[in-house]
Amino acid sequence: MHTTILSALITATLLGPLAGHAQTTIAPVQQTEEQRVLATEDEYVAAEVSRDEATLRRLVDDRFVYNSSKGTTSGKEELIKNVLEMAMTRQTLTERSVLMEGDVALIFGTTELRFAVPGKEDAISTLRYTSTWVKRQGEWRMLALQMQQRARD
Repeated sequence: MHTTILSALITATLLGPLAGHAQTTIAPVQQTEEQRVLATEDEYVAAEVSRDEATLRRLVDDRFVYNSSKGTTSGKEELIKNVLEMAMTRQTLTERSVLMEGDVALIFGTTELRFAVPGKEDAISTLRYTSTWVKRQGEWRMLALQMQQRARD
């Protein structure tokens, strides 16, 4: 009798936490708007590297403006045309921060772009950028982009 009670206590002690755990439901992870806009920017970068025109068209707003470090501006169609012609092999984003104001997000970061050069090593360009995103009909769209050479440390 004493052994049966002891066995029951040991079993309850060992399996009790597991039984309670089995009844616990895990709540889905909620993304913040900052996480959503960063994920959308990641999707845009992947579309650039893979030259995915459909995704680029979906993510770049029709009112998009690119402000180059040379002082020129261009729109959505020119951006997509240029991306599709690039020989980009990789892009790495770092040092990102997000500034949110309602349905507008500014992302500040650094990007390292790698381009294939026939017969040579990849060309590498390291830039600082500011991308402006607007939330339209529940989806983030890139509205503007400014890029410039990153200052050397």
